[in-house]
Amino acid sequence: MPMQPSASASASRSVMPLVDGEVRKVDMGKGLIVLKHGDIPNLGMPAMTMGFDVADRQMLKAVKAGDKVQFQAEMVGGKAIVTELKPKR
Repeated sequence: MPMQPSASASASRSVMPLVDGEVRKVDMGKGLIVLKHGDIPNLGMPAMTMGFDVADRQMLKAVKAGDKVQFQAEMVGGKAIVTELKPKR
């Protein structure tokens, strides 16, 4: 019976935590967001302020410096990339 890799990929993504953060800077041209964030357990990363590339620059249109957000980040090619970003309500 063939495996369904897309189902397992969806399952692993759904267990990744949403991390609270605050936007410090948005650079649409570079596709970069600087976040002050809490611990990112799936990356083993402690709380800090750092810049992230984003998987889709369109995500940056919904946020600005000072906004509280929730996000997911994954390691892609040795870099931490924001794969989901949404304003915190």
